[in-house]
Amino acid sequence: MTNIEAAMARIKQLECPTGELTKRVTGILTDYQVADINSISIVRVNALDRDGEQAYCAKLANDTEIVFRAISGDDDYVAKVTEVNIG
Repeated sequence: MTNIEAAMARIKQLECPTGELTKRVTGILTDYQVADINSISIVRVNALDRDGEQAYCAKLANDTEIVFRAISGDDDYVAKVTEVNIG
C-alpha cells in the first residue's frame, strides 16, 4: 500500500469536531508523508455535495486532488468522513 492509499484509508475512518475536519485531513496527509503541510490546500466544493454530505477537495502541490465527503451529526458538532477518492 502506498503512502497516499494509507492516508486515504485513514481519512475514511475520520470522525472529529466539524470545525477541525480540514485541519485533521491536513495532519493525516503530512503524517503519511503524502505532502508538505505548506503545499496542501483544502477547499469546499459545493457542486459535489450530495445526500447531506459536504464535499471537500485537498489539492496537493503535485497536482493530485483528493476529494472527500463528510456528514455532520444531528447537533452539527461531529463530522464523519463517508467517502474518499483521488481527483
